Amino acid sequence: MRTRRTQPGGRRWSKATSLDTVEDGDRRVCAACGTVVRSYQYRFHPSESSLFERCVGLAWCSGCRVYCGAMVHVPRTRVLVDALASLPEDEAAALRRSEVKLVEHLARLERRRPSPPQG
Repeated sequence: MRTRRTQPGGRRWSKATSLDTVEDGDRRVCAACGTVVRSYQYRFHPSESSLFERCVGLAWCSGCRVYCGAMVHVPRTRVLVDALASLPEDEAAALRRSEVKLVEHLARLERRRPSPPQG
């Protein structure tokens, strides 16, 4: 099942229950278009909560503009990178309230990141 979300400029993200990927060396790529599939995990509950290890996991293909999200287990001892740390708290909170806006923001960050040198 997919739900459509309209983005500025008319491009839409579709939410899927899973993404079809294939291995490409040490990374996963979209089986449909060959674009590298990106992922992000963040903690939903405060550290004092018994649910702290339950996190939100997102994965997306910017080529197909398809994403999926689920609750995932991340050990308490694992430190997660906060991709929203540089944003004001109200802006970060607004992104966390909308999967589509969050995925769009994260995809934009990836597009702006310099490409690693080819070996």
